Amino acid sequence: MAQHFPAAAQSEFAWTDFVERHAGHFGVSRVLQAEAAAKLQRTGFIWSERPYTLCLAANRQYITQALANDKISGLITHSRFIDKLVRHEQKMVICCEEPAELFYAVHNLAIHKPFMEPVTTESSIASNAQIAPSAIIHEGVTIGERVVIHDGVIILPGTVIREGSEIHPGVTLGTTGFFSKSIFGKKTQVDHFGGVSIGSNCIIHARSNISRSVNHDEWTLIADNVHMGIGVNIAHDCKVDEDADISARVVLAGRVNVGRRCWVGAGALVSNALTIGDDAEIKIGSVVVSDVEPAAVVSGNFAVNHKQRLKAYLSRR
Repeated sequence: MAQHFPAAAQSEFAWTDFVERHAGHFGVSRVLQAEAAAKLQRTGFIWSERPYTLCLAANRQYITQALANDKISGLITHSRFIDKLVRHEQKMVICCEEPAELFYAVHNLAIHKPFMEPVTTESSIASNAQIAPSAIIHEGVTIGERVVIHDGVIILPGTVIREGSEIHPGVTLGTTGFFSKSIFGKKTQVDHFGGVSIGSNCIIHARSNISRSVNHDEWTLIADNVHMGIGVNIAHDCKVDEDADISARVVLAGRVNVGRRCWVGAGALVSNALTIGDDAEIKIGSVVVSDVEPAAVVSGNFAVNHKQRLKAYLSRR
């Protein structure tokens, strides 16, 4: 069996041993700049702002982004892209037939643990925070000045809530959300290692959920002055910017970015990794499957320009 990593890297970094042992299963064909494996300290997305990151780059666009990001020190991609990568001398590249399966298998090894502490290690609760007796607050949670936590709230490790925010009954913060991949033929949960950060003067209404980031030292981010209605679900690594309003029963799939002052109407569904521009409005019940431009107003299933959809609807009456 071909050896893909230098012996020193194998003995020091357990994840490279894992790749060597299972190279046949994942169809590893070549490892470029294998010695650079020694630099890698964490897994993350191609746009990560954390150094020494290993990412998945499953297509040409993502490869280009990963190569341009100086925080990415290594990537896993499909063997068919080797010609695009063979002359790139700065980043480690694993070329294989099952890049997503290999990446998430390595991710679940928690390769950051030898290098980094948990996202937060100690609890900090402001003396003037109001916390209901039935709330469950785990270790590793930070709660700021004048925060109000109502009955039945569950706050898991790695959650930060800043001053003046209010968390209504039954809200769950810092959960591990739905994210499954097939690894060695078994449907497997992708572990969540990051946290949740909620800004100041936010209101999260009853029974809503915000899941933690998948990646260590990264956050699902809710900025200042964001209000969320009843039963909202915010998946891993979403970012909701300042002054946005997220109405009841909205679902944001993983890695959605919602801009400043956006309005997302009740029951809207937003597909993963989309960007909703500043001042955009998503009408009630919309199903959004593509990016929304700043200040645009969209509606429907699938969501398109609201005026055009309304005109088409009225013309049929």
